[in-house]
Amino acid sequence: MISSTKFSYVNRSLHKWKAVPESRFKKVAEMLDISNLMIKIKTRPQLLSRDTVYGVHLVFKFSDSIKFSTKPMYVNLKYTKESETSHAYFAKWRDNEWMMIELWRFLNHKEDPGFKFIIESFSPYDCGDCPIYVEGLEFRAIDDVKHEEVNKVQEVQQALKSNLNVDQEQPLSTNSENTFKKSIDYANERFALNEVNGKKHLMLSVKEALHNFSNVKLFTSKPSSQSRFQEVIELLPQHIFRINCTIESQMLSQDTVYACYLVFKLSETCDGLHCPVKVRDLFQQGNKESEILNFISPSPWNIHDITRVPQQREDGWMEVNVWKFNSNQLKNDCILVNLKFTSYEGTMSGLIVCGAEFRPI
Repeated sequence: MISSTKFSYVNRSLHKWKAVPESRFKKVAEMLDISNLMIKIKTRPQLLSRDTVYGVHLVFKFSDSIKFSTKPMYVNLKYTKESETSHAYFAKWRDNEWMMIELWRFLNHKEDPGFKFIIESFSPYDCGDCPIYVEGLEFRAIDDVKHEEVNKVQEVQQALKSNLNVDQEQPLSTNSENTFKKSIDYANERFALNEVNGKKHLMLSVKEALHNFSNVKLFTSKPSSQSRFQEVIELLPQHIFRINCTIESQMLSQDTVYACYLVFKLSETCDGLHCPVKVRDLFQQGNKESEILNFISPSPWNIHDITRVPQQREDGWMEVNVWKFNSNQLKNDCILVNLKFTSYEGTMSGLIVCGAEFRPI
């Protein structure tokens, strides 16, 4: 671990040295303004095992006590590596209220030239304006990650780039065309229903699934000849949207656990979708915990047990798992769906929604 005393501080008047009993070093940097950190880090990997994947972590803690949680905390750390600006969204808890946040992953080779970081700012969304103590930079071996998996996320990101605009969709593949055969109600563009391996699969159109669909201040409709329902919607600037619908029991197989997937694309004008989004089941009022999902596939160091990442579909769209339920959880012979999506920061402008798909797990 490299001590924060080895770093350079651009805003010298906004930091001071302080002895913190729980630290492994005699003194650490106390940063008074988390929105303007400007810490320069230049380091070269030393004393590390060769041909091993390492994660580079910033270790810090808030000067005021913050309630400990077993789940990572949203901090949205903005930083620059070389000339590339990046974000690390969630920090994990350690002992004595210390936290760590991963900035990078690399395979340690003998010829590695080293790293240059500029730590710029934390988001005040959950952090407030509390000063932080920066202990240092820690290198941790990642035993369960193969080298080829470090850059695997680029494949999904490239798929997203090739599908930015709904007008650039590719024709459905034969397999996708056969997955959902036209049901008797398909002419009304409400849903598509099919059976696969004896289990019912259901897809609802965006008209059927989206709450307040007709509000022209929130959504704009787009024709789409490649979509199963010939019409999709694009979200206008907003921080919240909801899926609110009712599924009759005969549309689902009995005693089956289903996953609900939001089927979407991104327009070229997407705004705040780089940040994670919270989704909560409003019918489970006793459960205040939210699931975390991404509409843009994050970097490997932003993938945690709590996050759900999008996947490429055969039909040219993307999908992300937003909910799961048991088909026996009926109310008046129906399954009630009421999901609230909330962006951490920025709006969800530019999210193009095709519908919601329900598949057995």
